[in-house]
Amino acid sequence: MKTKYLTIVLLAVSLWGCKAQIIPVEQHHSYYKKNGIEIPDGAYLKDVNNLFTKFLGTWKGSYNSNFYEFRIVKNTKSILGIQKDELLMRYKITDANGNLTENTLSLPNDSPFVLKSGYIAETGSYVFSYIGRNNKCGQNGWVFFNQTKNTTNKAKLFLSVQGESYPICDTGPAEQILPLDWIGLTKQ
Repeated sequence: MKTKYLTIVLLAVSLWGCKAQIIPVEQHHSYYKKNGIEIPDGAYLKDVNNLFTKFLGTWKGSYNSNFYEFRIVKNTKSILGIQKDELLMRYKITDANGNLTENTLSLPNDSPFVLKSGYIAETGSYVFSYIGRNNKCGQNGWVFFNQTKNTTNKAKLFLSVQGESYPICDTGPAEQILPLDWIGLTKQ
């Protein structure tokens, strides 16, 4: 009986000691800066304060005669022993005549064209990593998405072009299809 009791106590203590460290997602970016990318194994970068909720949903707007639809969902991924809550953004772009310019709405989460690998900036924006279909010729950068203050159904977005072109690009810099200036969006 004592052996059984001792086994249960030891198991409980060992499980308690293996609890994953939870790091709030809003500390993710500053944690990298301060700690030189030393997030402990088994850590969980978690949206404990529900900061992602305001970004979720379908958002629409127009810019330079193009119509944009952005869909943002929450996702939890696991990489190298670390779990992370993140936002994924898909989009559809049509021109003034209704012609489709780009559509990533049906792509799987692991597609390079689904915006991800983001963080919450100190300004409150969510910053997505962006790779376009013409990435090798500069269609890449960071997309900043920020909800308008004092509203729940208005937001703004823009692309900060990284613009890195690779030696295999033989057509010159790619045309950017995402807005280069702030675009106003309305939640649907």
